[in-house]
Amino acid sequence: MIIPSFAVERAQEVIYSLSLLVKDGRLPKDMPIFLDSPLAIQATEIFRRHPEYLDQEAQRLMQGQEDPFSLPQLHYTLTTQESMAVNSFRGPAVIISASGMADAGRIKHHLRHNLWRDGASVVFVGFQAQGTPGRKIVDGARKIRIFNEEVAVRARVFTINGFSAHAGQSQILEWLSHFETKNLQVFLVHGEVSAQQTLAGLIQQRFGCPVFIPDYLEEITVEPGEKWRRAEKGEKAAPHIDWADLWGDLKTQLSAIRNRQTQIENKSWAEQIELRDRLLELKRNMADISAEI
Repeated sequence: MIIPSFAVERAQEVIYSLSLLVKDGRLPKDMPIFLDSPLAIQATEIFRRHPEYLDQEAQRLMQGQEDPFSLPQLHYTLTTQESMAVNSFRGPAVIISASGMADAGRIKHHLRHNLWRDGASVVFVGFQAQGTPGRKIVDGARKIRIFNEEVAVRARVFTINGFSAHAGQSQILEWLSHFETKNLQVFLVHGEVSAQQTLAGLIQQRFGCPVFIPDYLEEITVEPGEKWRRAEKGEKAAPHIDWADLWGDLKTQLSAIRNRQTQIENKSWAEQIELRDRLLELKRNMADISAEI
């Protein structure tokens, strides 16, 4: 079972939940659990050293014999060699690794080794943003690209809600209701645009204050007592895409390769096979792009 998880707070919540399953006998005590993220391991150590900042239930567990971070089957794989060894392990296991959206870090290696296996499972315990490998898997992609390699998605995919540390819509509105500041100005910088727009409308309706959703790389000037000033969108924030030039360049390069077919046929058989495979890979990439549009 592969669990992509953010390293701070989320990974510790997952370990705590797994410890409850072990306590209830719903997870075998001899099934290894690997925490494979240097940052998550270091963050977990901070949790362990400072139980005074945990809630009362967690403090009680830490003071007793049920410390969730000291499960006998919990293994911390700090080094690269230890991480690589996890994928050589035979038998059932739980692997918790970063990043939470499967777009960076060691989790990509674990997905590459297990995503294509019918007997594997991938459990997402957090929101998956659009464009990330995690979102593509959740949305039912039959294959994803990892390290420039197409990997089939045959593992079972699960999503568990309730682990997010971010406030929801109602919680944000409740939080804003306690501000006494006049001329409050709100900026929404997290989440998908559709959700931001919905929340912006609710904030304006309830509090009557202006709400701004900045664009990617957009610059805003904020000064005390004054309304924000929006900078003109420059090339950096919204670079122009010359599609006509791109299509023309691709067509020219493809034509140049076709015109060299004689030279290609004069190469050795091994060289021709290599060129053919590279062109087939290009063809597959083009097919994937076409399917996604």
